[in-house]
Order: sequence, then C-alpha cells, then structure tokens
Amino acid sequence: MFRFFSVFSLGLVLAVPSLVDAQELTKGSRPGGIGDAVTATSEGANAIHHNPAGIARSVMYAIEGTFEYNPSGSVLNASVSDSKTNPSLGAGVSYSYFIGRDENADLTGHDIRVGIGVPVVPDRVALGVSGRYLKFSDADVEVLNGFTLDAGAIIKVTEGLHLGVAGQNLIDPCSLDRCKTVAPTTITGGVGFTADIFTFSGDVGVDLTSQENAAMLFGLGLEVLLDAVPLRAGFERIDSSDTSNLTFGAGWRTSAAGFDVGYKLNLQNTDDMVFLGSFSIYL
Repeated sequence: MFRFFSVFSLGLVLAVPSLVDAQELTKGSRPGGIGDAVTATSEGANAIHHNPAGIARSVMYAIEGTFEYNPSGSVLNASVSDSKTNPSLGAGVSYSYFIGRDENADLTGHDIRVGIGVPVVPDRVALGVSGRYLKFSDADVEVLNGFTLDAGAIIKVTEGLHLGVAGQNLIDPCSLDRCKTVAPTTITGGVGFTADIFTFSGDVGVDLTSQENAAMLFGLGLEVLLDAVPLRAGFERIDSSDTSNLTFGAGWRTSAAGFDVGYKLNLQNTDDMVFLGSFSIYL
C-alpha cells in the first residue's frame, strides 16, 4: 500500500511540467558547454554521469564539485573518480542534491551514483557500468525511491578518433508513464575527435520511455584550448521535451586543477536558462 501511494504521488507531482526538468540533475559544467555530447570522450568524474567506460579512459584521480542553477531549482554535486590507484580498474562515486524553487519549493532530491570502468584493451577499449539510486520528496511525501543502472563502452579507433555507446537507466525505476521522464531509458552513440588544441564531438540517441513513442536526442559540441583557457560551444536537441538548447562554456585548466562555467539557452523559451560552475582537482 505504501509503495502504491508513493508511485501514485509521483504521478501527481510529475503532472506539473516544471518538475520534470527539476529532476534532470546536473551532468557537469564542461559537458554542459558542449551540448552534453561526450559519450565518446567522457573521462574522470564526468564519466559517471555520461558513460561509465570513461572512468578508465585516462589514468587520473579527480575530485569535482559542481553547482547548477536551472529554472526549477538548484543542484549541488560532488564527484570523485580514481583510475590511478589501480589502472586496471577505475572507480567513481557521485552525489547530487536538488533544491526546488518557487512552485517547487518543497521538492528535494538525491541522486547517488557508483561506477567502475575497465580498460579491457589498454588505451584502446574500455567498458564501464554505473549503479544509480534516486530519491525525491515533495514536503513530507516520498515521490520516488528506486535504483537503476547505466553501462557503456569507448573505443579508440585511431589516435584522436573515439567511438562510444552508452545505455542509461536500463532498469526502469518507475512503472507510471509520467514517472519515466525522471530517469528515461536512453541508448546513445557518439563520436569524438581530439587534437592538441581542440575536441569535436557529436551524439545521437533515442529516449525509449519518456513518451509512448521513442524520441530522438542529439548533441554537438566543440572545445578549443587556448593555453590554459578552454572555450566551448554546442547545441542539443531533446525531442521528448521539445527543447533545443544553445550551449556555451569556458574555463581555466592546468595539469593539477581547473575551473569551468557553462550556460544553456532554451531556444523555445529564452527565459529558461541554465548556469553551471565547477571546480576540479587532479592528482
């Protein structure tokens, strides 16, 4: 009975469109600046959210903290990844906390992810898997409490050319149609080309559960590194919410630390803007 009440409550909450966007928790400042098109180029802490195979893509120990301001609320995130202690098995953990605003003032959410990445062919092929726990509450009412799973692979075809595939939310944490937009099951393929001063990446995917029919996802991004200053621009299209975003970003990076900012502009509603900021440490 309690489980039925929780699921039923979630359906009522998600009837308000803004709550759907509220629960799309942050995926990082750098990806946000390049259209979230990082399926083939994910690495370090950001890989926990986009493609867990990227945890093993580079040998590093990374700590990252992110703040996101979006139309529905704010998100605080802390992520840690380590592929340096044991290069044959990388691991990462991430925690995001959502704080609602305005009509969502009583909504809070938790998103916990734990991932591993394995370089099955060192410097060529990496596989990864990530578990995710979601819990959302509206005032004193629990509206979502469930687990799901991500998995992915990244292949280095030639020097600088990378291919990736990722499946996200492969276990549906909710049976109601209106709940499926919280953690939709998606399959995404990506390509990335990296050189000394720039990275170009593109993603094409399909959202299998947000709507009755499958909906397409598309992202494209470019990052240019000018000394220690990366400049980013991108575009993303999300058919399930009929949203097209222009994305921009910049930062400052060294071999030991970095700071990044990102910005998304909704072309359908220019009042809907997303700001992201993060600080990273590399060891």
